[in-house]
Amino acid sequence: MMTKDTLIVSHGDALDTLSGLVGIGFDATARLNVLSLDLFRAALKDHVALLSGLSTAREPKTVLALGAGSIEPALTRAVGYLRACYGVASEMGESINALLAPKYAAINKDLDKAIEHLSANTPVGGEVIASALKSAVSATHSAIEDAAKTTRTVVELSEANINKAADAAVKATAKAAKKVA
Repeated sequence: MMTKDTLIVSHGDALDTLSGLVGIGFDATARLNVLSLDLFRAALKDHVALLSGLSTAREPKTVLALGAGSIEPALTRAVGYLRACYGVASEMGESINALLAPKYAAINKDLDKAIEHLSANTPVGGEVIASALKSAVSATHSAIEDAAKTTRTVVELSEANINKAADAAVKATAKAAKKVA
């Protein structure tokens, strides 16, 4: 039964959880902002160097070489930026999971207690309803765990494939830039 004290504790816990989630969000946002600013700073520096080189170039071959030579570093930096963003997002997900997993476990424990209480305090035949509820809760937990495992597997495979494709693109760009130069 919900009492004034349990309600106060529940609201305090909810506020602590919300505060933790907001902190995780702000931390991820700050890290992404730093990544974006670093990428912009490096790109600006590269563009200034490219424009400086183009302004002094006297031959078309030099212009082509400068343009081709600027593609690989830009692509490498962009791939690195995307990987770092993915890392921030992944760490954010892990932090959220670490924060919410104990809450989920506590809710499940309370639900199990409520079903046990229902089973003990129901008239004759009520055990069937309690048993059906237990079975439904167990099936739901199994489905959630299976979905989480499948999601983790898909994410790992996707990450590996994306990394391979990005590496191949960088290598192909470098090879093409060398041919032009």
